Amino acid sequence: MLYFKINKIDAIDSTNLALKRKYHKGLMKHGEVLWALDQVKGKGQRDSQWFSEPNKNLTFSIFLSQDKLMLDSIFVLNCWVALALKNTLTSFGVPCVSIKWPNDILSENKKICGLLIENLYRGKKFEASVLGIGLNVNQINFGELNKASSMRLSSGRAFNLEEVLQQILTQLTHILERKMSVTASFKAYNKALFGLGEQRTFLEDGKAFLATVEEVNQQGELVLKAADNKRRYFQHKTIEWVY
Repeated sequence: MLYFKINKIDAIDSTNLALKRKYHKGLMKHGEVLWALDQVKGKGQRDSQWFSEPNKNLTFSIFLSQDKLMLDSIFVLNCWVALALKNTLTSFGVPCVSIKWPNDILSENKKICGLLIENLYRGKKFEASVLGIGLNVNQINFGELNKASSMRLSSGRAFNLEEVLQQILTQLTHILERKMSVTASFKAYNKALFGLGEQRTFLEDGKAFLATVEEVNQQGELVLKAADNKRRYFQHKTIEWVY
C-alpha cells in the first residue's frame, strides 16, 4: 500500500513551490504530502492564482516519484488524480461531479476543485511529479466568482477537512495500486468529461468558436469536432473554455 506522510502547517506561500524547493535540495520522498491551512500564493492553471479562504478549504500538494510509479503516459497521472477527486466528492454526496479538461473538477457545472500537476526533470529525464490540489470544502462566499462552488454549497452540510483529505488519499491509493491501464484510465476519465458530446464555446487566440467535445486523447489533448466536422486537437493552454 502506498504510504502518504502528511505534514500539516498553518500557512505558506505555495505548497507546490515548497515541495519543489525541497526536491531541488534532494530531500523529497515518494508519498510526502504538504497540507497548508492558509496558502497565500497558490497557483492555478494558466498561471492564475488560486484564492482560498483560510481554514475552510483544502490546499495541499503530493510528491510522487516516477521510479515508483513507472508511468506509461505522463497525462495518465492527471486521469488518476482527477478520478480520485471525483470518487471522493461522490462518496461525500456531492452531486453531478464532472471533470473539466484539463483538470478542474465541477459540481453542477460550477468549479469546486482545481488541480495543478508540475512534472520535474533532470535534463531530459522525467523524475517526479508534484500534485497541487485546491478543494473548496466549507467556504460559502466566493464574491464575484459566480462559477465557483464548494462541497458545503453543493451538498448542504459542513465537512471535516482531515476526513476529506484522508478520503482523497485513500481513493488515490486504490487507483495507484491497481495501476489502471492507459486505455482504461482514459475511458474512465472521458466518461466523466464535462461537456462530452455537447457543443461548447471556446477561445483560441482571443477568437470564439463553437465545437463539439469528443474526448481527451492519450496525449492529453482535447479533441473537438468543429463546425465543418473536422477534428481538431488542442494541447493544454492553447484554448480556453467559455462554456
